Amino acid sequence: MHDLSVFRTAVAELERLVERGHRILVVPGGDLNDKAIERVEDLYPPPSVMTHHACALVQDETGYLLANRAFSSKLVPSATLSECRSLAKVGKIPVLLASRMLFTTDSVEWSLDITSNAVAAWIAWVTNAPLLAILTDVDGVYRNAATHDPGALIEEIDAHDLAELGHASVDACAAHFMSLRGAAGVVINGTHPNRLRDWTEGKHVRATYITTNERVPSCSA
Repeated sequence: MHDLSVFRTAVAELERLVERGHRILVVPGGDLNDKAIERVEDLYPPPSVMTHHACALVQDETGYLLANRAFSSKLVPSATLSECRSLAKVGKIPVLLASRMLFTTDSVEWSLDITSNAVAAWIAWVTNAPLLAILTDVDGVYRNAATHDPGALIEEIDAHDLAELGHASVDACAAHFMSLRGAAGVVINGTHPNRLRDWTEGKHVRATYITTNERVPSCSA
């Protein structure tokens, strides 16, 4: 949301995808506030649970900002998957406020290795989502994090190999989870919304495609 004009363009593309029959669930990231929490933790380490609960709540905060009606009447914040399903059925775009689920189910380790990428991958697996797109502000995952070098873009990589790279545009925990659960996906530049549209239509786009073995059935749908 650093550039509101770009954000509005991205939201408009999401709306068009919904109008074409796609069901979309948005799992927001933490954005700059996550980094602020991490800086404070480095200087004055609080109990780990406190830090990671704060990071989860920051994702909710971003979700509320995304769902501001000034940007779209289709984006709607929701704290439960059942409500998300109901919203999607009537043409809305649910924005999942995941903190309640995370606190109640205690399904993830409270570690800074667990970021919004990992939460999104987990939600995609739990909901049996057929597609997972991780939107970022670069074109994908780059060798040696050389985002300034177009030739360093990794166009396709197995999730296990991605996890071995460590933290990149996708955190290592998310890649490891995707490898274990067979949850394939794509890392795509959200500042070029047309790429997201083309990807949903099966066209090849400039991005990093994350491949896996056969998908492992989720524990719930």
